Amino acid sequence: MKKRLLLTATIAMTAFIFIHSAMPGDESQIESDSFFTVFDNILSFLHLPNLFDEGSIRKLAHFVEFSVFGFFLSKTVHAYSGLKNQYFKIMFFLLAVPVLDEFIQYFSDGRNSQVTDVILDFGGCIFGFICLILSL
Repeated sequence: MKKRLLLTATIAMTAFIFIHSAMPGDESQIESDSFFTVFDNILSFLHLPNLFDEGSIRKLAHFVEFSVFGFFLSKTVHAYSGLKNQYFKIMFFLLAVPVLDEFIQYFSDGRNSQVTDVILDFGGCIFGFICLILSL
């Protein structure tokens, strides 16, 4: 049961990533603006200064999103077959999803595709993988 739950979480996270990649630019901007407003309100409520601009928040959100994906994917592989001798497969998929994410964005209305985003997203995936390794 645990294996299926992990697999479902990994697939759901991948779908979440790809669905957001396919969002038109104006819808993505509205979602980002809403998140930024909530984040800013939380910081104001806590009497903390907001040291982030909207672009930084978007990048941080991508990093966290891909960290969760990297953790789930690695945990799923670990549950099904262990990590030994699976590192190449894990790294392949941890890189393939960010590349496909940017590929989808390239064809999404009002969006663009950047190599720096692939690097950032892959970095998030690696962070999630490292978190799994440290939790074992």
